[in-house]
Amino acid sequence: MTEIGIERAHGRGGVTARLLILISIVCLAAGLLSPMLATRRLVFFTDAHSLIDVTRALLENQNYLLGIVILVFSILFPVGKAIYLAAVNAGWAHGRNALSWVDRFGKWSMMDVLIAAIIVFSLSGDRAIQIMEQPGLYFFTAAIFGLMIASGLILKDANPQR
Repeated sequence: MTEIGIERAHGRGGVTARLLILISIVCLAAGLLSPMLATRRLVFFTDAHSLIDVTRALLENQNYLLGIVILVFSILFPVGKAIYLAAVNAGWAHGRNALSWVDRFGKWSMMDVLIAAIIVFSLSGDRAIQIMEQPGLYFFTAAIFGLMIASGLILKDANPQR
């Protein structure tokens, strides 16, 4: 009877990758649904905005290009990456092709945070508006970094010479 180490029993990337993926999925949900930014106009009017709210407002106001870019790169891409990394870690997606996709996803990881930074920058141009970070921004950033580290662990486990 062969003995299976804890790293192999928990898929590619091991226990650490699995925990990071699970924590990142929770943080990603919190980051997408909870307010990411709060804007204060004049002194009295404060509005809190989640990433989903901003995307919906852009699409409703016919700012299709920016709305679709944010939808694809800041909502769909991180969710898809989290699901795919979970599948690779669990062993449902395997082989050289699966690992090449993990590597490709890793190269685009910071695009999500860049899009959030562009939103902050575009809103901060108006001096009548004050922008304050909200917990959603921190959850979203934690999710992106967690997924980046998990994908690195998965790739390192597949190719120990890296």
